[in-house]
Amino acid sequence: MTEIFFTTLSSNTLALIQVLLIALIGALLVRTRVFKPADVKGLTMIVINVLLPSMIFSKIVSSLNTQAFPLWWVLPLVGVGLILIGVGFAVLFFLRDLSVKRSLLPIASMQNAGYLALPLGQAIYPQHFDLYALYTFLIIMGLNPILWSVGKFLSTGSQLLEFSWKQFITPPFIANLLGIAFVLSGLNHSIPKIVFNAIELTGTATVPIANFILGAVLGGISLKVWPSFADTIRVLGVKFLIIPLITVLIMLALHVREANSLMSDVILIQAVSPPAIAILIQIRNYGGDAQKSGSLMLISYLACVIVIPVWMAVWSII
Repeated sequence: MTEIFFTTLSSNTLALIQVLLIALIGALLVRTRVFKPADVKGLTMIVINVLLPSMIFSKIVSSLNTQAFPLWWVLPLVGVGLILIGVGFAVLFFLRDLSVKRSLLPIASMQNAGYLALPLGQAIYPQHFDLYALYTFLIIMGLNPILWSVGKFLSTGSQLLEFSWKQFITPPFIANLLGIAFVLSGLNHSIPKIVFNAIELTGTATVPIANFILGAVLGGISLKVWPSFADTIRVLGVKFLIIPLITVLIMLALHVREANSLMSDVILIQAVSPPAIAILIQIRNYGGDAQKSGSLMLISYLACVIVIPVWMAVWSII
């Protein structure tokens, strides 16, 4: 058991370091001003509007088999459940000063479901990455609307009356819906091979570029002011202890690993992933405390280098 723990710990740590090395290049290019904020924004728009939707559509159309996986619809609910657990406990942890700390709730509860999870999955599960990506995108389908509505409201200080459905009906969300619709209707078999290959080829650029953007966004964070120890402990406690612990207990109770081992790993990686980079993008576009949120974000990503491999190792021996 000890050997399995340390083998899993070392292999996952190496995979995560491999992923973050690419992100480090992005961070260094931003720090040295080789890449400007406008360049990062342009790349982000390309990923969100073209590359990621192409990858989502191609993976769902090619990998989703509703007969072999009839409970596929549960995964979007898992995405919603992970956020509800996180937000609920974050509210409890920040209850005394919630009115002035509400911008920290998304950092404690809303995970980086794609920009880190996808390259990490490609490094750990290269033989099963298509299925890994499919499970990830189905979880993102439930998570994204909340991230771009409730998450935006909490992180930017906006008002509930400012909500618009257009804010969270994003190209990746539409790609999810289209992919599932094609599979359920059987139209996925009617897509011309040359068209599907073009979409799939476009999507293959998503992982490395998204990983680069992750580092570029983190590299743009100011290091002048750091959050208080109390805020840091509360955010990290919810994000890296409470959410994964409850997730593990629920999966054990429901025997998820016995039913689908890869899916259980995907869910755990989602549960223990650091905060969504979209939170910083929201703050930069709509206002908010970029300094406090950014510094907490950076601390969370440094912590995940240890936390993710440890949780995966623990999961391997339970």
